[in-house]
Amino acid sequence: MKKLALLLLMLLPICLPVLGVDDEFFLKERDDQTVIKAFEKAKQHIDLFLNALEERSTENSRYEHYGVYLKFIEGEVVEYLWLGDVQKNENFYIGVIISEPRLLKETKNGKTIGFHASDIYDWQVTEKKTGKSLGAFLICATSDTEYLNSSSFACNL
Repeated sequence: MKKLALLLLMLLPICLPVLGVDDEFFLKERDDQTVIKAFEKAKQHIDLFLNALEERSTENSRYEHYGVYLKFIEGEVVEYLWLGDVQKNENFYIGVIISEPRLLKETKNGKTIGFHASDIYDWQVTEKKTGKSLGAFLICATSDTEYLNSSSFACNL
């Protein structure tokens, strides 16, 4: 069984869990254009997220529920996980892993992680007034319209 799992990992070197209605896990290939474009769009709009973090604890803050999608590597295993409760801490950011790692052995749900803005592959904030989620570009690119609407994603930035 371990040899089969290792073979799958060698064939599909980047593994992306995408959270959906039932938190299904699936593998994506490294050159998947949907993933690449979603990550590029997240990088293009990263200033919205970073500015929201700057205003997080002020009375001017328009957002809540700050999250990021980061890449984790253990040996040859690569997995992307969502972190929640993201906040700025001096020269870097911190957040708590809220995804359940499926392939990683050392990285655990609930662990607090420090990271830099350049480490962010995707991000998400929720507007306080409307409850709409902004960002989450990979979720927007890989989920059906019904799910996105029922979950209040605003995918057109």
